[in-house]
Amino acid sequence: MSLFAALNSATAGLRTVQTSVKLVSDNIAQANDPNRTRHTAQQSVDASGQVVSTTYRREVDKALMAQVMDLTSRDGGSQVTTTYMQQLGDLMRTTNGTPLLNEYSDKFQAAIKTLSTSPEDETAQYQLVQAAESFSREIRRVSEGVEQIDRDMKTDITKSVDTVNDLLKQINSINNDMVSLQGQGAAANSVADKRDGLVRELSTYMGIRTVERPDGRLAIFTPSGLALVDAQPANLSYDGGNINLQVGNQVTSINNHLTTGKLGSLIQMRKDGSTTEPPTPASGDPTTEIIRKLRSQLDEFAKAFTGPTKPGEPTSFADAYDNGGTAAAGEQANQFFTGTDRFTININAKLLDNTSKIKQSAIDDIVKSVNAAGRSFSADGLQMKDTTYSAMGSAITGTWMAAAKTASTAADSNKESMQLLSERYQSQTGVNIDEEIAQLQQLQTSYQASARVMQVANAMFDALEAVVR
Repeated sequence: MSLFAALNSATAGLRTVQTSVKLVSDNIAQANDPNRTRHTAQQSVDASGQVVSTTYRREVDKALMAQVMDLTSRDGGSQVTTTYMQQLGDLMRTTNGTPLLNEYSDKFQAAIKTLSTSPEDETAQYQLVQAAESFSREIRRVSEGVEQIDRDMKTDITKSVDTVNDLLKQINSINNDMVSLQGQGAAANSVADKRDGLVRELSTYMGIRTVERPDGRLAIFTPSGLALVDAQPANLSYDGGNINLQVGNQVTSINNHLTTGKLGSLIQMRKDGSTTEPPTPASGDPTTEIIRKLRSQLDEFAKAFTGPTKPGEPTSFADAYDNGGTAAAGEQANQFFTGTDRFTININAKLLDNTSKIKQSAIDDIVKSVNAAGRSFSADGLQMKDTTYSAMGSAITGTWMAAAKTASTAADSNKESMQLLSERYQSQTGVNIDEEIAQLQQLQTSYQASARVMQVANAMFDALEAVVR
């Protein structure tokens, strides 16, 4: 090898080391960034040892990344479901202890039985009125709470849609940057890492799939194939019932395309097939259509006390009181409860303010009514036969206790799976400090070798110069 060839080789080696040291240094400096992938560079040289090109790449496992995004989406959906199921549990007091709906129902029925032993006892009458007031007020309180949760869900959807739109715009902006950064070294990789972080954040809101274009852009679609980011970002909007996707002048409802992620779960929880044409039966999934089911169940429970007797069933509470003999002077002849649904059920105002007394001739009949089995309960998400009033309330709260448990179990499972896969992805594609330090040691050796060659070449040139002199 000629002296000049050796010098060229050493110079190329130093340049290679310089490039690699910068990459390794950047890797180490950003090792704690969860979006940072390990960056590497591969250089090609010609026969004389000159660097012809440098190829920068990221250590990305695309198949594993797709799995991480899928589990991230599932985890995002299950976490928001658990949050709202917890709120329902807090509302119905099913999280700890005896639900108030059950407690007040039992106290109401116990007060009826107590009054039956001494119908003329004014204290027993007062206790029954107060127990009935607490019972009806609890139905109204829970019903109003359900509507507030529904409003909270709508607000959550609106905010989430705004966040998704912002993420789509940011990803599209980076796509545009990627096109101009192609061929400009490591800068494109850093920008791509940032884009991966945005894509992963997007996946917490909705299920997505990605396609990398030859120019460096990343196209994003729903799992069913609707474009979210490609030539331009889509724009989502929420009208209170549907999440609509607009690309150009085309607007499409994507409710049925959202099956996972935060938005998917919120839409499924608020879904109400009874309002469609034709209406559809309530979902068998305990965490789907929860607002619809709760409304229906609370309405049916209220009507069980305020409504007429169903054909073939024991006398209803309302009929037992209204038809239970003749009212004496000063007694309330009918309508122990007023109202027709979960919002309007209330004890008669005349009984509550003691303007009228409870009709004593009806007491035995209402005792038989509250004790009677053979009733049916037909509401969205809950069907019962040969049941009692007491069992109805217990079934409603028990159903939602079980649903909350199902949601919590699914959330724990999804979170654990997501974390395990994320750790695996990070170990394969992220920065490993130990490996980077080892790489630095190798580069140090290479640098010393190239520097030694240059020192020898410099000494030889000095010797030649001395000979010439």
